[in-house]
Amino acid sequence: MRRATLADVDLIKKILLVSFKNDPHVNCLLEPSKNKRKFNILIDYVVDQIFRRGEIYLSDDNNAVALWDFKQNEKMSLHYIWRNLAFLIRIGIRSVIRILKSEDHIHNNFRKYPRYCHLYMIGVLPEAQGKGLASSLMNPMLQRMKEKSIPVFLETANLRNVDIYKKKGFKVFETLTVGNRNAFLMSTE
Repeated sequence: MRRATLADVDLIKKILLVSFKNDPHVNCLLEPSKNKRKFNILIDYVVDQIFRRGEIYLSDDNNAVALWDFKQNEKMSLHYIWRNLAFLIRIGIRSVIRILKSEDHIHNNFRKYPRYCHLYMIGVLPEAQGKGLASSLMNPMLQRMKEKSIPVFLETANLRNVDIYKKKGFKVFETLTVGNRNAFLMSTE
């Protein structure tokens, strides 16, 4: 595994776009629209945000990526204002409201901790799934956070992932219903 750099942005986006193409939670947040680029816009935004607030790691074979977030708030800057305004205009108010409500509810669980780690997204290309790439991206960070007594949070809308995360020490602490889908909020705490 290696820490991603800005030179890896296109690769990171490609992995996430393929991995989350049919994700029920993402699809619920982005209501049907004539704008076929909404998903790309969301991934562009998330990758930029995590580069500014967290860490991104790629598997050695470039088939998997993990986005880790550590900060509740990003520092106010012209880039921050521009990125958020552009996101609102490009993705639409209804999607932004739905995303903000979901994010606010999820992040309310972190706020009681002075420090936390959030596995924002982890994606593995379909042809590379089942080879332990997600574990190779998760295990070092989980160990690092355990040594520092920092809780790790994640959410998944894929029921099959719940058991995988449980084996890594996560527990479901809440089930969030968004639209007609459930998202399972999990933590190591």
